[in-house]
Amino acid sequence: MCTMCVTHGFGKTWYKNAENYARQMYKLRKPGQVPKEGGADPEAQAALIVEEAIEAKAVAPDRFEELRQTAIRMVSQYQVAQAAPIQEVEKVIDLASPIALMGCLCRRTVRGRLEDNEKSYSCLGLGIGMFKWDRWPERYKGGVEFLTPDEAKAWLRRWNKMGMMHLLMTFGTPYLGGVCNCDYPDCKAIRKRLDYGITSSCIKAEYVAKVDYAACSGCGRCVTRCQFGAAKMEVTMRKANIDLLRCFGCGLCETGCSYGAISLVERRSIPMLRNVW
Repeated sequence: MCTMCVTHGFGKTWYKNAENYARQMYKLRKPGQVPKEGGADPEAQAALIVEEAIEAKAVAPDRFEELRQTAIRMVSQYQVAQAAPIQEVEKVIDLASPIALMGCLCRRTVRGRLEDNEKSYSCLGLGIGMFKWDRWPERYKGGVEFLTPDEAKAWLRRWNKMGMMHLLMTFGTPYLGGVCNCDYPDCKAIRKRLDYGITSSCIKAEYVAKVDYAACSGCGRCVTRCQFGAAKMEVTMRKANIDLLRCFGCGLCETGCSYGAISLVERRSIPMLRNVW
């Protein structure tokens, strides 16, 4: 199991533990009490450390490794993301309430793309925090739309078919607060991991993908759907191959294969991958 499961799963996968959906989102204050001024927001501090590490890689490489390790530690405390195949995400949907569509902050900042309707929303908010979305108008600039679990699953399958992988996001680890539909290079969580080695920003899934060469047609569709460079075509065999050390277990190759040639197996069932997260 990954560190999240060991620390927060209590014997099961962390995102299947109902306690991790119960963050106290509403904090009561005594009459007349106001928030303390000057208090540093730890989540904002983590974001600043990440930015500092990213900048250091280019302009102060001698400081990069130290800042990277600090960023990994701070991100793990506040906003971890873990890849998950759609079958697992649908189990999360059955546990979470309420469920609301919302715009992707990554695509708004990276692409200048404002998602403000059901057809364009590409992120999913989970938990009672969504009841007070209107307190942060800049973050939820495109509004939100609440869904039933069945509607949310259909919406996720549509994005999966288009080639988006899924990240389970914590907002105040270990409390699960959302599902992001992601691709490289739009997704900041993926880029922090692949480009800067901030591993806690995008943990690998509990699974890895394996190819049945006898069933593989060599069509190459799985290669076009892989966001992590794990799938490639073997020239001599004219078959797909998956580098298990690079595989994040998101399952996009599996759902995209028309021949049933790709399956997902538990990461911990392969000795060399048990500690590769």
